[in-house]
Amino acid sequence: MNSPRGDLSSISRSLKRYARWGDVVGLRTYVSSEAFLAAFNGLEPKRRQNVMLAYVEAHFLCEAKAKLPLATPVELNARASAKLANWRDPGMQARLADAYVRAEDHEAAARLLGVTIGAARLAKRRYLDRASTNTSANAP
Repeated sequence: MNSPRGDLSSISRSLKRYARWGDVVGLRTYVSSEAFLAAFNGLEPKRRQNVMLAYVEAHFLCEAKAKLPLATPVELNARASAKLANWRDPGMQARLADAYVRAEDHEAAARLLGVTIGAARLAKRRYLDRASTNTSANAP
């Protein structure tokens, strides 16, 4: 078994690596893994607090370096409603499909389209998912 000091350095090195990349999901996956648990259990009780503090710092840095959150939606007015997307338009449906092909989730697709996450999710459900269900149901 490694020395407690070695386990502390490997844990803190891994936490700093995820923080440098801004990989929040990777950080959470690492902390819930067996490798982290084995290294953490091998530490002296005094050094466990250092790991917890390093985790808090790494999590803060990951959140800071992660994708910026979308702007909060604002109340609609007459001028803004004229700019709303018409998802029934075939061109907009093609743009919606392209955004979901390029994006990994609703948030990324919403950024590509310039709409809120809820609007992107709803448009996908109404126009893309329904269209694929209708074409597969009509297929011989």
